[in-house]
Amino acid sequence: MAEKDDWRLLADPREHLRKACINPTDGKEISKHAPQLMRCEFCWEPVRNTPHQWWFVPADLSCCVCEGCFNDFKEMFEWKKLDGWGIDWGE
Repeated sequence: MAEKDDWRLLADPREHLRKACINPTDGKEISKHAPQLMRCEFCWEPVRNTPHQWWFVPADLSCCVCEGCFNDFKEMFEWKKLDGWGIDWGE
C-alpha cells in the first residue's frame, strides 16, 4: 500500500478513478484494442504487447494502471475489481 505522499500521486488529481470499477486485462489486449493507452496513469510504465503484463482499465477506458500501482492504490482509491470479461473496447 502506498503512502499519501507517494511520488506517483503528485501529478494531476485522479478523482475520476475514485471508486471506479476496474477490469483486469493484459498488454496484448490493450495494444490490440486501445493503443492510445500507452502508459500507466500513475508511474508511466509503458504498455508492452505481451499477454504476460497485467493491467487494469476502468470501464470508460480513460486510462490504464499497471499491476504494481493497482496493488498499491486499490485501497486508497476504493476500486472494485471486476472479472475482465465485460470490457467494451468500443469496436
